Amino acid sequence: MRRRRHEKGFTLLEVMITVAVIAILAAIAIPAFTKETRKSGASSEVAAMFGELAVRQEQYRLENGGYLATTACPSTPSAQPQDASACIASGSDWEKLRVRLPTETLRCSYVTEVGSGTGTDNPEGFTFTSPPGSWFYIIATCDMDGDAATTSKYFVSSIDSKIQRQNEGL
Repeated sequence: MRRRRHEKGFTLLEVMITVAVIAILAAIAIPAFTKETRKSGASSEVAAMFGELAVRQEQYRLENGGYLATTACPSTPSAQPQDASACIASGSDWEKLRVRLPTETLRCSYVTEVGSGTGTDNPEGFTFTSPPGSWFYIIATCDMDGDAATTSKYFVSSIDSKIQRQNEGL
């Protein structure tokens, strides 16, 4: 019998170890990727809506002498996109502000609080101290993972346009 000199291939043990390593890496990478995808989806929607609402609030203030408080719209956040046409329906707060939705659907719920004068500090745990004059802040609540027990929250105000975040991606 002839002996084979240079056998090529992998042993069963080598293949099993490789598969195990790939499985461990996938178990780590897939949840991280999913969370990052949720974060980017919420961040892009929130940034566009905050920009639109802030501009409309400033325009409303110039025309009417003050900011306009709005009720939460959509009323609850959802992991699935919701039709936002009711938010700009005739007679709604957003219609009074003349909001132009950047998209027809929203996942996050947006509410605007307004005030005049000092005395309001850190609403819902965000960093905010009301100034002496008129002010507003907008809070977005997002449920990007479909678990209503924990939500992401975003905050912006008339005195600081930098978006503050809590529990981003949840």
